[in-house]
Amino acid sequence: MSRLSRHREHLRRLFAAGAAALVLALAILAASPTLHAWLHGEKTPDADDGCAVVLFVHGITPALGAVLLAAAALRRLPERAAVFSAPLWAAPAHQLPPGRGPPAR
Repeated sequence: MSRLSRHREHLRRLFAAGAAALVLALAILAASPTLHAWLHGEKTPDADDGCAVVLFVHGITPALGAVLLAAAALRRLPERAAVFSAPLWAAPAHQLPPGRGPPAR
């Protein structure tokens, strides 16, 4: 494993751990109104203040849909680049010639 790939693997694991910690923190803050109020420095939090905790409680937002679409597009980008690097006229080796099939039992 090269040094760059080890570095990428460590960053990927760090990002995954951070995302899991964020979801855990949002779930705890959503379950406890006292902690949510403490986060804002208020005695009673507003029911619809637009913070991340309230958005997490209400579920998926339209902004999340845009983020997921962008992530899917970026994830498929290297796959498309790899497809065009091979000649388009090369047939896969596993295909049978036309009109031929496996033997019948």
